[in-house]
Amino acid sequence: MREIMDKKLSNFYFWGAGYLLLVVAILPLTASKTGDSEVVITPSKAVPLLCFNVVTSELRTSDTDLGCLSPEESLGTEPISHTDVRPTQIDRTFEVRFLAAQAAAKEAGFKIRITSGFRTQQLQEKLHADAVKKYGSEEEASKWVLPKEISHHTWGTAIDVNYPGDRKADKWLEENGSTYGLCRVYKNEWWHFEPVIAPGEPCPPMMANALESLPVSGKLNS
Repeated sequence: MREIMDKKLSNFYFWGAGYLLLVVAILPLTASKTGDSEVVITPSKAVPLLCFNVVTSELRTSDTDLGCLSPEESLGTEPISHTDVRPTQIDRTFEVRFLAAQAAAKEAGFKIRITSGFRTQQLQEKLHADAVKKYGSEEEASKWVLPKEISHHTWGTAIDVNYPGDRKADKWLEENGSTYGLCRVYKNEWWHFEPVIAPGEPCPPMMANALESLPVSGKLNS
């Protein structure tokens, strides 16, 4: 019986050793073939992404591959424009951009707050009508208050900051807002800001007034 067991073990070790030798012989060939193959590495297309924690007021840099961690919210990577659907509040990403800027302003010793953000069409219509009475014409009024169909306030993509209060704090936002994707857009309105750039891009030159934001075909008649 013992001789039979010894023979089986001997056969097991023999074939086992043979298998190992076969594997050892094949591995270099496989490695060589793999080594000769061209390895194509696709570069990442990730771009920097700012993430703001609305609970702790902390801002950190991530990228579009990694994204933001809960409860962080993204500041986005593009200018913010409205859709064709009428909103009922300020664009959330736009709001997060302002909250991030507000936290930074506080650290710098300035207080900024939204004094007018999203407006209903009814409110904008009243404000525009009041401006027409004040300035005497649709054209002059629209340099300050655009009609309800056009105003970015009614689309949730415009805010008035600190109006009519602290201009020094608004100056800080004008100088630093581009970091967060916020720009002052009109020379005649120091309080009016819009998310017309991606965070970190330079702000475009300011327009003289709101009327200049309309295409030539859409200019109002006085």
